[in-house]
Amino acid sequence: MCNVRIGFLFMEKYSGIKTVNASLVLDYEYIQMLRDADRKIPNPNKIIAQGGGQENMLSTPADITICGGCRGGSKTFTLLMETLKDIKNKNFRSVLLRHEIDDLSDMVETSSTLYDDFGEYNKSKNDMRWNFYKGGFLKFSYHADTLDDFKKRFQGKQFAYIGVDEITHMEYLKFKYLITCNRNAFHIRNRFIGTCNPDPDSWVAKFIDWWIGEDGLPIPERDGRVRYCFMDGDNVSGIYWGNTREEVYEQCKDIIHAYWKPEYEQYGTPQELFIKSVTFIEAKLSDNVKLMSSDPTYLANLVNQSDEQRARDLDGNWKYKAAGDDIIKLTHMEALYRNSMQIGDGIRRVSCDAAFEGGDSLVMWLWEGWHIRDIFVCKLDSKKTVDTVKAVLEEWHVREECFTYDLNGLGQIFKGFFPNAIPFNNKEAVEEKFKYIYTNLKSQAAYLFAQKIINREISIEPTLLERKFSGKGFEKVPLRQILDKERKAIRKDEDSEEKGWTIIKKIIMKKLVGHSPDFIEALLMRMIFEIKHKRKHIKGLGLI
Repeated sequence: MCNVRIGFLFMEKYSGIKTVNASLVLDYEYIQMLRDADRKIPNPNKIIAQGGGQENMLSTPADITICGGCRGGSKTFTLLMETLKDIKNKNFRSVLLRHEIDDLSDMVETSSTLYDDFGEYNKSKNDMRWNFYKGGFLKFSYHADTLDDFKKRFQGKQFAYIGVDEITHMEYLKFKYLITCNRNAFHIRNRFIGTCNPDPDSWVAKFIDWWIGEDGLPIPERDGRVRYCFMDGDNVSGIYWGNTREEVYEQCKDIIHAYWKPEYEQYGTPQELFIKSVTFIEAKLSDNVKLMSSDPTYLANLVNQSDEQRARDLDGNWKYKAAGDDIIKLTHMEALYRNSMQIGDGIRRVSCDAAFEGGDSLVMWLWEGWHIRDIFVCKLDSKKTVDTVKAVLEEWHVREECFTYDLNGLGQIFKGFFPNAIPFNNKEAVEEKFKYIYTNLKSQAAYLFAQKIINREISIEPTLLERKFSGKGFEKVPLRQILDKERKAIRKDEDSEEKGWTIIKKIIMKKLVGHSPDFIEALLMRMIFEIKHKRKHIKGLGLI
């Protein structure tokens, strides 16, 4: 009897079908028999694709696959399994990415259960990769650096298979650039797979919108359906979609023909060469028999969460939110990071979210007009904090009357030490004429600050973005990533009974962000100088 070894499992019954590489294909009934046998007597050495999302993900013909759904759906393991298809091909080049290098540790550890028989792993952080005995390799990488640095690292690289775990953490422009690396000259099928849990604020949510219902749940009859697209421009909203290549081509043929050359005809039609196939596949916890059999309490871990977290992590809901929509989108943040210097009046000001040792971080921002010039973060006792803030203001050449701090809570201590500063009182009432527009000063400042970001009227020193900070709930995280998360704190409280625009409560902010949004709150306090200035200006006019 002919045996083919895949992982640690001898498979003996074939369907008579062969792959394009002439590999024998197992009979489906035989595969199901193996699954059933493994349920009765689990064997960790048997590598068998589970039914449902994992099987669908491994069998799709799409160029680009997004696999999303509840946590525990075996998405990451499936990314690793995909490599097995070409692991014996000497020309196979592949890469798997997560946001940070340190995020890769679990994936690397798990990979040994699949690849130990096929190659050796290089543990160097400068070259984390499996070198397979037949000549191919799988590299582990990250995408937390700037777009320019990311492009430099991947420029000229070629990978037949690219996988991104937690693709919602990746910027759209980095995703698009990676697509240019998804190529090879050895007739290996190119494919790109991204896995993720639902994130309604990500570009991925818009990318897969056709597969998702109004209730936020994947539409069953569309699960795994292949569609086609042409990705024009730098924004996900610029994508042309269709159910056939021809349908997409008709929408954007002018763009395609501008780059078409007669010599390309020998390789295919414009529809075949310029248009990508895409699918979305749902991953369900119920499909992951391995996890549920070995750790059935994992289900309880997911159920014992907030409504919003349950909806995303257990139900796989892409649209559920306990609060209103973000005002500041990721695209707005990317525009902020790339914006030209917005010096404005050029006055140096400081906005500060006060905190002391044992609590959250004290965050100070140095502004030059509307350009964010510098940042200072610390955790000290009250006396040291006051002395340090004075020293920082002096070093930054900022006058006390150009300094604002959070008056509520711990900021009360600052009041006696900075008598000429402008305290920011979160609960302060707005001007009479604005009382039906904003609930309080913080809501007004938050909304106006968001508009400044959206209108590209604020800029930031690029060198600050890669500086790393730690706080309650996070450690050594780049400023860019902190701001990308904390932007979610600026949104409308849909449940508020107030007549004006009301920012969500601090407790909701912490749930959405994962920690206290000290950095973004310190930023929005900058608006106090505009709000107070206008009040004084109007009062002055009244005296003329």
